[in-house]
Amino acid sequence: MAAKGQILAAAERLFAEFGIESVSLRQIAVAAGQRNTSAVAYHYGSKELLVEAIYVWRMTTVNAQRLARLSELGADASVRELVRALVEPLAATLHDPGRGDEPSWYLRFIAETLWRPQFDPVINTMRRPEAESVRLVVAALAKAVDGVADEIFDERIRLVGMLVVTALADRERRLQEPNPPEHLGDLGLDVLVDAATAILTAPWPPHIASPPTEQGSR
Repeated sequence: MAAKGQILAAAERLFAEFGIESVSLRQIAVAAGQRNTSAVAYHYGSKELLVEAIYVWRMTTVNAQRLARLSELGADASVRELVRALVEPLAATLHDPGRGDEPSWYLRFIAETLWRPQFDPVINTMRRPEAESVRLVVAALAKAVDGVADEIFDERIRLVGMLVVTALADRERRLQEPNPPEHLGDLGLDVLVDAATAILTAPWPPHIASPPTEQGSR
């Protein structure tokens, strides 16, 4: 693997394990086997640009797979079909073909970025070409749940994004356990798709139950 690829792989793992702010560019260079400890700064300039480079490295393939899925679904896709198109290409990164299909670190890396505005992919990378498929899915979902106020949809899609990323990050971690649970296969993904679909399709305003009647009153 070329130096830049070694740096990206090392940075992804260290960021996922220890947190983005806790890892220095020098530590990444050492972990990547670079003799020159300033190699990361030379190739990527800053930690912010390195984080973006990891996203581009991983999401180029995910984006292509999701675009193909959207093309197959067509314009009349249901909310659940669109959610599955959002989830499954990302879930495919759980196993890294570059590491013999061992569990990857990408989902835990992305989960780390969610909590830091300077690295948040929603803020910093949604404009990039590699996020085209995400933008298309979100637009299709907004149309599919027509009737929900924009601000409600925005909050729900943010919740869905956080749910999907953190749930898959947890799955990625559990896959590295000595005996991972068997249900981490298709059943687990179906549960995640169902949960995300329920968030987007819940009625608004939410149903409020009538107060219970007083017992014993006449």
